[in-house]
Amino acid sequence: MANKNSDNLASTIEPYHFISCQSDKTKFNWFAFELACEIESAIPSRLNGRLSKSGYTKQALNTSCIRLATLLQGVILKKLRNDIPEMQINYTEVEVAFPGLSDKIINELLDCTVTAWGNLLNICVSCPSACISHKNDYCNMFDDEIQ
Repeated sequence: MANKNSDNLASTIEPYHFISCQSDKTKFNWFAFELACEIESAIPSRLNGRLSKSGYTKQALNTSCIRLATLLQGVILKKLRNDIPEMQINYTEVEVAFPGLSDKIINELLDCTVTAWGNLLNICVSCPSACISHKNDYCNMFDDEIQ
């Protein structure tokens, strides 16, 4: 985790966190970006305070949200391949993404993740991008200047 003094720097989740090359600019990676943002925004301030006391700076929190969204991409792919009957957000993914926390905090973060998932799916229902259905398609939103 980052030094607590680094929290003075603004740390945000950005689209570039989900791409390393041009071919990574897929709708599936855009979905992961949106999910990471939703997870971060679903964490209430009281839990943010407890995370801070556990050594999580804003940067470390965002890094963990990015990691969790990336881990959940694997679960989504399992669902799409019918390897699992339904989408499952498990304790294990949250624990891997947010290491060093108590079971109680991990469970609260799991609840936040489920809330974020639901919030994002509510938006996705009316979104014309169909990021999951067209997961391998190029996503021009990565090319937008406003990032």
